[in-house]
Amino acid sequence: MANSIKQIGFIGLGRVGSPLARNVLKAGFDLKVYNRSPEKMNPLLDAGASGAISPQDASTDVDLVFSCLMDDQSMFDFTLGEEGILAGLKPGGIHVGMATISPSCATRMAELHQDHGSIYIACPVVGRPDSAEEGTMTLYVAGDKEVVDRCDQVFASFATNVIWVGEDHKVANSVKLANNFVVVALIELFSEVYAFAEKSNIDFDLMQKLLRIILDHPAIHGYVENIPTRNFVPPGFDLASGFKDVQLMLQASTDVSAPLPFASVTREKFLAAMAHGMENHDWSAIYEIARWNAGLD
Repeated sequence: MANSIKQIGFIGLGRVGSPLARNVLKAGFDLKVYNRSPEKMNPLLDAGASGAISPQDASTDVDLVFSCLMDDQSMFDFTLGEEGILAGLKPGGIHVGMATISPSCATRMAELHQDHGSIYIACPVVGRPDSAEEGTMTLYVAGDKEVVDRCDQVFASFATNVIWVGEDHKVANSVKLANNFVVVALIELFSEVYAFAEKSNIDFDLMQKLLRIILDHPAIHGYVENIPTRNFVPPGFDLASGFKDVQLMLQASTDVSAPLPFASVTREKFLAAMAHGMENHDWSAIYEIARWNAGLD
């Protein structure tokens, strides 16, 4: 197996894919690009890339092909069939899938490539289009470590943080979904808080300042470190007191007719934890309820 990667295909030139491909081209790799809407290829063709007429064409005579697609279905559509990636990729060729797809799809992709004699690397990307442009993306990468190491120079053209999560392809996509869940949960949380603030006549500038203080507070970082250890005694703030505060949150939100769904969910977790005798544990012990709900010991 050759050590160097020189010829690269790139499939999917959307808001993230286009700047990623530009950075690969700027790094000096020979690049062949394909997009379902061919006009999106033009800026890269003008910059020196060659154009492909199909995913199969983009995957032919390359050492590595990137796919930056939308979902599970597009991954299967672009990978399989007479004009798919597998039809063009040579034995030992590498397909790096950067889409946010289901873990089960990542597993199936790896199986299809193994049967074909090629190699699949799961590599969901984290970052907005400006990060792609600046080359500061984060990558969660899973697959054969030796192959991943061979891709390092290419990854460095658009990423500053490459995190190998192991051999199991589905783990990379599970990590990406966990990453996105944190973001979407925070967006929902902020939405609820700002609606409550507006109904309660709290100044938005004050609310913004408060949120920044909370997010930067060492206690938040402490929960990230301490919750997985399940070390809830002695408490920093006991669960019974936390339950009282959640009750107050819900009463205040009721008074101003500003629903706080997160508080309602949390109340049930606190109540369950107290039913299990954890009122004198740290309030972060509601993690135990999340574990029980997930069928964990």
